[in-house]
Amino acid sequence: MKRSMAVCIGFIVCGVAQPIYLVHAAQAAGGASTQDGVYTSEQADQGKALYTAKMCSTCHGATLGGFGQNPPLAGNDFLNNWSDQTVGDLFSKIQTTMPATAPGSLKPEETAQIVAYILSANKFPAGKTELPQDTAKLKTIHITKPQP
Repeated sequence: MKRSMAVCIGFIVCGVAQPIYLVHAAQAAGGASTQDGVYTSEQADQGKALYTAKMCSTCHGATLGGFGQNPPLAGNDFLNNWSDQTVGDLFSKIQTTMPATAPGSLKPEETAQIVAYILSANKFPAGKTELPQDTAKLKTIHITKPQP
């Protein structure tokens, strides 16, 4: 019984500690985090306009909450799904699969602006440098769920 309890506690500790360790290790290796102000507020404003113009809200909702099978782009569900992934992963997913009616039709600049809007909607701070359009650079920026 004691051994089973110790094993369970060990798994819980590892499950909690590993994501924290991975984020800190990535940052120590030169990576950034969405907490570091990796987009500008102007870029997010442009992304918000594109989100409306490209009809993203038809599937993902005006408040980015998602509908049915269409995932939310803001809030706890989004953060739980994307934490410990990179902004490059999010950028690539949007770039290659959106909009659903014309996948891959967004220009890299448009995708970066929409990603900036998504980061803004999730209350990640804006900074002074625009989010890059280069997937390799974006892969160094980790999406980190804000700690309470």
